[in-house]
Amino acid sequence: MLVFIDESGKPHPKDPTSRPVIVAACLKEAASRYISRQLHNLKRDLAGKEYIELKANKVLNRTTFRRSPVEKELVEAFFDLCRNLPLTIFAIIMERPSRELPPDAEQLPNHFRFLLQRVNLLLQGTDDMAIVLFDNLPERNKLAARFERFLHRSMEGQSLTKITDAPFFVDSATTAGIQIADMAASAIRQYHENELFHGGRVTDPYLSAIKRYYQILCEKTVDLETPEGQPRWGFYVMAERHFYPEGYPAEPEEVSEAPAETLKGEKPKSQL
Repeated sequence: MLVFIDESGKPHPKDPTSRPVIVAACLKEAASRYISRQLHNLKRDLAGKEYIELKANKVLNRTTFRRSPVEKELVEAFFDLCRNLPLTIFAIIMERPSRELPPDAEQLPNHFRFLLQRVNLLLQGTDDMAIVLFDNLPERNKLAARFERFLHRSMEGQSLTKITDAPFFVDSATTAGIQIADMAASAIRQYHENELFHGGRVTDPYLSAIKRYYQILCEKTVDLETPEGQPRWGFYVMAERHFYPEGYPAEPEEVSEAPAETLKGEKPKSQL
């Protein structure tokens, strides 16, 4: 299985996004060519360009919806396409941290850990292994080292036997899976930042579209359970305390995941 990981916003006190999101788009290796072809055809038919990059910060915004009918149609078609693509999406929605992490932190950040937990559970009972692919980030060397340390030097990492032992870094401009993860992460982030989970009719046309896209993505996730019976929600809101290592600023509590650990009354996915 190929697992494409991308994010929208950065978990940093000075980042403008208040609900940074990281997404894993999981697809069978045998389906990757089919998915790439579908995305390729969509771009060719609607934008007249086969090799443009679907980048959320360029097309999934109010300006695009007001001033660019072609790109708006492309975004609509992209999420319609996602309905029928053979993929599974996991998302970790974060609270923006109120303070910076120690610069010398070596452990894999928890939002990555939580994604890997879900991917590993998804593949239990199969012969598949997860190949993890990231966008070609400037901090790729640091992330790769943390990834390796987590898998080989921690008890939890060693227990995730369905994750291959080295991540790959790819060019988002030519990789359909990263573009899917990027678009999904942005839609999920905007949904949570605008608190569209409160229910009721949304009169803003742009936010109404974001809500529709989010509902499509909810259909592509799955809630899982550990062998001990602890839930692992497909879309999970991570509390701020999970950003900090033990004892900084305070030792995090040991808690099991629960859908109640969501933002301002959000209902769990299964109730949406």
